[in-house]
Amino acid sequence: MIKILSRAAILALLVAGNGFAFSQTKPYSVADAHSHNDYKNNIPFFRAYEKGFGSIEADVYAVDGQLMVAHATREIVASRSFKKLYIEPLTQKLAADQQRRLRLLIEIKNDYRAVLPLVMSELKPLEQYFDYAGRPGRLSIVMTGAVPPPAVMPNYPAWMSFDVNSINGYTDSQLTKIGLVSMPFTKYVRWNGKGVLPVADFLKIKAGIDSVHKAGKSIRFYETPDTKSSWLALMRLGVDVIGTDKIEELGDFLNHKKAYEYVANASYPIYQPTYKTDGAVKTVKNIILCIGDGMGLAQIYATYTANRGQLNIFQMLNIGFSVTNAADTYITDSAAGATAFSSGQKTNNRAIGVLPNGKPLKSLAVYSAEAGKKTADIAVCDLADATPAAFYAHQSERSKFTDIANDIVKSPVDIFLGSGYANFTQPTANGPSPVDQMTQRGYTVIRKFDDFLNSKAPKILALMDDSVTRPKVSGRGNYLPLAFNKVVNTFKNHSQGFFMMAEGSQVDYGGHNNNLAQVVTENGDFDRMVGDAMRFADQDGETLVIVTADHETGGLTLLDGNISNGYVSGDFSTNDHTGTPVPVFAYGPHSLDFRGVYSNTAIFDKLLKLIKK
Repeated sequence: MIKILSRAAILALLVAGNGFAFSQTKPYSVADAHSHNDYKNNIPFFRAYEKGFGSIEADVYAVDGQLMVAHATREIVASRSFKKLYIEPLTQKLAADQQRRLRLLIEIKNDYRAVLPLVMSELKPLEQYFDYAGRPGRLSIVMTGAVPPPAVMPNYPAWMSFDVNSINGYTDSQLTKIGLVSMPFTKYVRWNGKGVLPVADFLKIKAGIDSVHKAGKSIRFYETPDTKSSWLALMRLGVDVIGTDKIEELGDFLNHKKAYEYVANASYPIYQPTYKTDGAVKTVKNIILCIGDGMGLAQIYATYTANRGQLNIFQMLNIGFSVTNAADTYITDSAAGATAFSSGQKTNNRAIGVLPNGKPLKSLAVYSAEAGKKTADIAVCDLADATPAAFYAHQSERSKFTDIANDIVKSPVDIFLGSGYANFTQPTANGPSPVDQMTQRGYTVIRKFDDFLNSKAPKILALMDDSVTRPKVSGRGNYLPLAFNKVVNTFKNHSQGFFMMAEGSQVDYGGHNNNLAQVVTENGDFDRMVGDAMRFADQDGETLVIVTADHETGGLTLLDGNISNGYVSGDFSTNDHTGTPVPVFAYGPHSLDFRGVYSNTAIFDKLLKLIKK
């Protein structure tokens, strides 16, 4: 059964990638899931069926002229007949759902001569749904366990097929009765389901699977570890049926699989820094604060993997960790998180630019303006949202978008960029809307991104349509890097320097959506901007670049990946924020100041010290 692969083929597999050396042979869905020993769970049939499983298993005995469901004779009880537990609910469900397909794997626990006639009799109500050669249907019946000898199998109805542990020795007519090949995983390897299968074991199992597929048959394994790592291993191997006793867990894993994996079509080039002023103790004229909203280490490494082992952020040598808890909660939201590094104080969740008692706080943007610096606040989201708002607004409730927008008229920031135009056009108690008041203050209000990029105005309020800040996966384009370079080119010759906050806002959105493609593409867009910031820092010599996050979003865990082909697979533990500390990367003069583990408020303290020098 096992075929020997050529040396060249083995080597090709070995070099195919780091941790994902063996590509999946087909897309998998919950229809490929099998409820192993289904009858042993607390709600037979319904749990697996409602989860969308494509295969369900029941063990049966022939007892007094009827089929009874049990794993052993001592478990046989009158209330657990095959008819009651499986045939009746299946008849009802298939009649109601005209699209559903299912494999019913019936294990013969005693004499097939007694069991099979009862199977033929009791399954009559389902005959209209049977699927077999020459008659497409929605219900496949496969007998397993103590099946009849190969020579006897053709004597049974065309709709009845058999599950065997080997296809060796079967004639062509007998092979037509084989509906599935099932083998113990331990026949090939003993593995606890942790980590990755060793290459030698993988090749041994894969050869056996390929021989079954060459005969045109489907294969499953039993006695497999029941873990996410083992499910992934079975899929890499090309196993047709993924068995489990963890119905909900495997169902969710397969239902989410498409959103939980990503393959980058191509990589983008990264900037190779010079490090000429990195860590130097000298004047910092310009500060570029890059905030990857929701960006944790897993999000960063997923992007590194998708970009085939390259990342601008990872070119930075000076790294620390920021502890992100809010004043009132262990897990911060963006409002409290952004307030901590914009204004230097822990505050309550949902509060923007104020202490827990509502007292306004002065932001880094204001301190920078007072020091004579040009300032910018740019984001890939509503400008009244938490992170960009934390640099100009003072509100105890982040959802009061109109009140937040009204605060912009008191801000000294020179360039604003984001979306959410409607929030800034509402009339105030005094009459004019924030947009009108900003115009009166000498700001140029811009509605189109190209106009923003081409504007020479010294003070800008750029409020894009939401379509301009839509997700990268929906076609946004290079909004953030282009916006960054526009601001830098506007400010670079100012004698007192500048302060810029640039947010990769939608890494967070991808985490909330549990969408790995969105996480990676947003983080990649953010990383391109970081590369541009490092390039400018090298050219200028007096620029400090800080890259961090307000919190981690999604509880992302990386389960698999292949750096050589840009594939990454993960899992999310939540659709909310987590309390995990987030990294702080620094590049340029005084970047050494940001090593260590510290409160998110310390980022403010360190930057303010440099602004006031």
